[in-house]
Amino acid sequence: MLNTTRLRVLREVAARGTIVAAAEALYLTPPAISHQLKVLEQEVGVPLLERTARSVRLTEAGKRLVEHAETILAACEEAYADVRAYSGQVTGRVRLSTFQTAAQSFALPAVARVLEQYPLLDVVICELEPARAIPALKSGQIDIALSHEWDFVPRADETGLDRYDLMREPIQALLPKGHPLASGAVRIGDLAEEDWCVATESAASRQAVERIAHAAGFEPHIVLESNYFRAIGSAVEAGLGVGIAPLMTDLRGLDIVVQPLIEPEMERRVFAAVRKGSGGDPALAAVLRTLASVAESLGPEGLPQFRP
Repeated sequence: MLNTTRLRVLREVAARGTIVAAAEALYLTPPAISHQLKVLEQEVGVPLLERTARSVRLTEAGKRLVEHAETILAACEEAYADVRAYSGQVTGRVRLSTFQTAAQSFALPAVARVLEQYPLLDVVICELEPARAIPALKSGQIDIALSHEWDFVPRADETGLDRYDLMREPIQALLPKGHPLASGAVRIGDLAEEDWCVATESAASRQAVERIAHAAGFEPHIVLESNYFRAIGSAVEAGLGVGIAPLMTDLRGLDIVVQPLIEPEMERRVFAAVRKGSGGDPALAAVLRTLASVAESLGPEGLPQFRP
């Protein structure tokens, strides 16, 4: 019989391209990944990988097995969820990951509400940026991952996941007090000569800034990198440059100016992700419904604005 853990390992190797990358995504060691793959090859009796000094490549048989793995893993999740639904109770443990702005705006209030409604449910919360949360979700370390997608930087389709859209969030320009553009909406082209405070290279917000800047005909001069929008706001307050941040960023106490970003307008879409087939689990479904309800109650006009 095929082992689902080994199928999950093969799927991640196919997605990541190297054993090292798959090990990082699954929070395992490369030798452990290699061992699982060797055992899997022994189980099916055909080579699944072509190994080189620096990478691995799936054989045609390996590619077919990955296709089956997606179906098998989703069916296992669905079967587990279906059986648990017969209990008639919302019980058990749900491991939820969130990121900072989602936590402070709707995720933590949603968890408080769902625990009040379902006292037998146990929700464990951790803070993970999407780049880490999605691999942790796929590897089974968490059950629901709150994530986001920026305009101009669409996420690649993640196999093995179901997505539940929660809200759309406008992006704002951050300017030092007294800046010449501080009196109204900001066009990206007007910031061509500015110094920029942005996220690190792998962050979607950084990629969004670079893409809209390039479309406007300039290369942003970056003087600070931080994945915390509050830190970017502090750098703007210090006069180091300009930046952007989602509407729900907590900027209270900072002596800066926040204005709408136009030409182009930009949004961040916030969503919840679960492993494909698992959303019918009563415990996960209760948390997902409550997250959606609280996010929807905020509405486009009701999004909390933690303004300076």
